[in-house]
Amino acid sequence: MNKVEDSTRLGQEEEIKFLSNDPALTEIPLKDRQHWLTPAMIFGGLEFTIPVLMVGASLAASFGLSKILLILIIALFVFQWVGNTVAGYIGAKTGRSSSVIAKTSFGTTQARVIVGLTIFVVSLGWWALQTAVAGNAIAAMFGIDYTTQYWSWVLITVVAGLLFALPSIIGYNSMKWTDYLAVPAGLILIIGGIYLSLKNIGWSTIANWNPEPTMTIAAAISLVIGVNVSQWVIASDYTRYAKPTWKDNLLIPSGIVVVGFPLFIVGAIMSVGVGDADIVNVMMNLGFPVWGFLILWLATWTSQIVNNYSMGLALANVLNISSSKGRAILTLIGTIIAIVIAILGILDYFEDFLYLTALLYPAIAGVLFSDFFFIRKQKWVEIPGWNWMATIAVVISVIVGYYTQYINPMGLPAIQSLLASMAAYLIAMKIKKKVAPDLFTE
Repeated sequence: MNKVEDSTRLGQEEEIKFLSNDPALTEIPLKDRQHWLTPAMIFGGLEFTIPVLMVGASLAASFGLSKILLILIIALFVFQWVGNTVAGYIGAKTGRSSSVIAKTSFGTTQARVIVGLTIFVVSLGWWALQTAVAGNAIAAMFGIDYTTQYWSWVLITVVAGLLFALPSIIGYNSMKWTDYLAVPAGLILIIGGIYLSLKNIGWSTIANWNPEPTMTIAAAISLVIGVNVSQWVIASDYTRYAKPTWKDNLLIPSGIVVVGFPLFIVGAIMSVGVGDADIVNVMMNLGFPVWGFLILWLATWTSQIVNNYSMGLALANVLNISSSKGRAILTLIGTIIAIVIAILGILDYFEDFLYLTALLYPAIAGVLFSDFFFIRKQKWVEIPGWNWMATIAVVISVIVGYYTQYINPMGLPAIQSLLASMAAYLIAMKIKKKVAPDLFTE
């Protein structure tokens, strides 16, 4: 080996050490699979998110504490846990990310154009949303009025966003260590929020809180599911590092529920008597000290790196780039785009964005679930082209979700969308197998 080749090899080794060996498109070998606690901790970090606090505050505007508990039990322990278990198992069984798994059911072209772009755009939106709120919180901590001192807020938001993105750019192993530090810090935020709420509002007011509802219980459950529904697709981005057993993937969603359940409740408790779903305003009214806003930023970091990581993986699939270095560069590019969107005011469209997510992700998840378990018999194979049966299923699912969400509100639109997608795909594939069989029907 000559000096040039040796230098190139050493440079590549150093690159892998820095970025971590974290390929975007290929299978994670069984020897690299980790204990279920690692992805569970990452999902716990994903749930430690400002929108969870905001949805909790929104629930308190319509319901008392007992009804909020019922809503969370149904949404998290029933629907969310089951959805994450199924999605997580597919990721662990195939060892691949969500947008790559879609190459079997949607076809390689559609998986890149439709699935990859959807995950990229929605993950980017979530990331931009939380970065905007974090910018608000840090500005408040420094005594900057983020509603009037625009350029100061922009500078703070840009710096916060770049720091948020760093672990996800480096890779999976960097992310898990961030979560090991940030999740316990977030628990301090929960304890502090409860303490200040009891101190300023009093338990009697919280326990007897019974506002006039502005939404139904079904709509509230849908709102909670809407915060988490993306996990029914992107869970495999992280469980591809888990062992391919039902037991492990049944335990992994506990990270979401253990963190999410108290966080929704704290968001609700903190907002009682304040009358505001803007968590930064709530914290300011409760008299949170500087450390409270620092912890809010640290807790937000955990969910931000997950959104950013999925965004980078999806973009890598869209552009068919597999290397660790390529994934890192694309994640950085996505980060810059998301920061621009954050400072343009995505926070103004928060609830609409949740509802949009709740329409798109179940449609994709339904195709992935039904294809993997009922057609492919838990096998993954890359199929070239565009499976129009998957496209039809997604369109039908979105129509069902939109109709039951906006035109004639009924039931749980996200769940109905998922079931509609599964049924439409299986029926369409059965017809296709009889009429025009091809690689997708084998």
